[in-house]
Amino acid sequence: MRLKLWTGLATLAVVGMVCTSAFAQPGGGGRGRGGFGGGFGPQSTLSLAGNAAVQKELEATEDQVTKLKALGEEVRAAMMAEGGGFGGGADLRDLPEAERRAKMEEMVAKRAETARKVNEKFKPELAKILDAKQSERLEQIFVQAAGVQAYSDPTIAKALKISKEQEETIASINKEFTAKQRELFTGGGGGGDMTERFAKMRELNTARDKDLEDVLTPDQKSQLAKMKGKEFDVAQLRGGRPGGGGGGRPGAGGRPQRQPQ
Repeated sequence: MRLKLWTGLATLAVVGMVCTSAFAQPGGGGRGRGGFGGGFGPQSTLSLAGNAAVQKELEATEDQVTKLKALGEEVRAAMMAEGGGFGGGADLRDLPEAERRAKMEEMVAKRAETARKVNEKFKPELAKILDAKQSERLEQIFVQAAGVQAYSDPTIAKALKISKEQEETIASINKEFTAKQRELFTGGGGGGDMTERFAKMRELNTARDKDLEDVLTPDQKSQLAKMKGKEFDVAQLRGGRPGGGGGGRPGAGGRPQRQPQ
């Protein structure tokens, strides 16, 4: 159930990112984040381990950095071999809206499932490179980077003892958010000033985040705080400068190069 929920929510998150990328066309792609994913897809400890700021926080040795780089290349190759790339954004714009949306969702679902399989395959290799203390800190950074989307991660959800009812509420909130985001950039809200649309996007993010946070009980919120450990400046994960503030997973939920997944 939790695996299905994770894949479903990862799909919802990236659907919004595809909409933003295909039609708003922000520059730079996803490479600047320094992760193994190189762009779209759910964040993971694997992708975080390829980020220079994270490596610095982990006090990774030169040998470890070299091994992490090699692992990153293996992960990217595996993603490509599994057909995990997107592409075809220009072609999608030429399709009727209903067909375009169906095609995007199909592409996103495939990408999310591919990322999940690749992460599961290579995570043991990551554990061989990092020591126990580094692995623990990496997990803490992952929780912080995930933001409110952490509630949908199977491991975190299990640790927080997220109930089935809470899972359904979280899925519903994310689904509603994605629909509003899609409408903003590809539907009736697609016209007008781009700055205004991104302002509306931030409003949607804020409202969604509050709704998701309200799903947790006080005990769950306390447990989540423990899982985060010492604060890490997640702005560094999306190409921002230290001290930039803000939370949330790079590439999740449609944050305009936040991404959100």
